[in-house]
Amino acid sequence: MKRTRGILAPLTLSLATAALTTGCLFQNGPQAAFFERQSGSEALEAQLAGEALAQRKYSMRRVRRDLGSFRLTLEQLQRHGKAAGIDRFVRFARPYLADRVDPLIEHDGAVSHPELRPFHAELLLSKAVLLHQIGDAGAVRATIGRLESEFASMTSMLVLYPTGQAVTLEQGIALLRHQTGGA
Repeated sequence: MKRTRGILAPLTLSLATAALTTGCLFQNGPQAAFFERQSGSEALEAQLAGEALAQRKYSMRRVRRDLGSFRLTLEQLQRHGKAAGIDRFVRFARPYLADRVDPLIEHDGAVSHPELRPFHAELLLSKAVLLHQIGDAGAVRATIGRLESEFASMTSMLVLYPTGQAVTLEQGIALLRHQTGGA
């Protein structure tokens, strides 16, 4: 019995040390080790899969629909000559753009994810059309420039223009330039 204890004591100590060492390696969980081995864009694409990707697409579609509603509301207010209503609506729309739209179209790698590229471009187009209606020509020019630089190699990509037409991104940018007077 003494001999068995003599052999088991060092073995138990070795097993305990191995367990502690292994536990420290996976301290942040097995997911952390997976993401540490990937580059930034690969980690983003891995995170934006399944439910997370579906949620991001849903958010982008919803915001695009909101911007379409805003566009129609501004058209109605302008048609009826409601200057005070336009001013109040613009005071609502600008924070919405800053708080809801801009975070979705920031340079967070969304352009690198193939399934989000069309949504990203559509949000930029919708934002530019709304900014044109608000009368912010400088922001329209900046948004057009951003579309041209971020999507330079993807101009044949099919997108929905804010009026609901399916066009290539190149056609969408041309329509936007024509609609905004070359802003």
